[in-house]
Amino acid sequence: MSNEVRGYGARPVINAEKSKYLPASNKLKIGLFPKVEIKNHMEKYNVDLSVCQPDDAAAYENFADYLSRSFKEGERPLDQNHGSLICPCDGYLTAHFINSLCMVPVNGHMYSVDKLLGGEGDAKEFAEGLALIIRLDEADPHRFIHIDDGVVCDFRQLDAEKNMEDSMFFGPRSCTIMNTRRFHGVAQVEACGNARGVEQLGDPESPAFVRGEAKGRFLCSTAGIILLFKKGMMFPDDEFMVNTRNGLETRVKMGEKLGVAISVM
Repeated sequence: MSNEVRGYGARPVINAEKSKYLPASNKLKIGLFPKVEIKNHMEKYNVDLSVCQPDDAAAYENFADYLSRSFKEGERPLDQNHGSLICPCDGYLTAHFINSLCMVPVNGHMYSVDKLLGGEGDAKEFAEGLALIIRLDEADPHRFIHIDDGVVCDFRQLDAEKNMEDSMFFGPRSCTIMNTRRFHGVAQVEACGNARGVEQLGDPESPAFVRGEAKGRFLCSTAGIILLFKKGMMFPDDEFMVNTRNGLETRVKMGEKLGVAISVM
């Protein structure tokens, strides 16, 4: 019998402890003995390589490649429902309303969307919208995909905010402002312990992308993705709002349905 705790909606959940959002700075993992590091990491976090490609730990040349490993074909199918928002990665999700002042409440703290996006004037567009925060677990493949068809409008790499203690939100991060087919203006922030720890994939010469296409990978273990949606563009599944309100993070997997575009409901 499984010991997993399941929340509203029946997915596995865990307590959204404050410490989960305050990771220590995490430098790129480039060790002298990568095979040993990989073996130790697999044992410590009970990593399952059977769903990954390659599925043999000996095939990984370094820790970063192992950490950002790919899934085997068919292991993370995309939800096929028209208008569905798909999950960009494996991890633990919380869902939050953005207030009229463009602040996001998480675990008793208020976070500024303006600071999160680097103060480029985009924040006001997300007032009274929604924020989905996905924290990648140590055992998760640190790789992520595009959530919809669309084009990149702006991309920026941001340094850590000075005097900000929360490195998950205001540490080094990559920010993509995009216009998507189903959700229109969306901001995606990839936050990690080290700015060099995010590698963007795909064609750098083309701003266009398609739903499910590889977007990037994290090369350090402390990582999270923050998705910002404008008001009236997306409605998340009830379970995420209920579990978040109860102080729980919900387990999600790449390609799963997280919500729907309101314009096609």
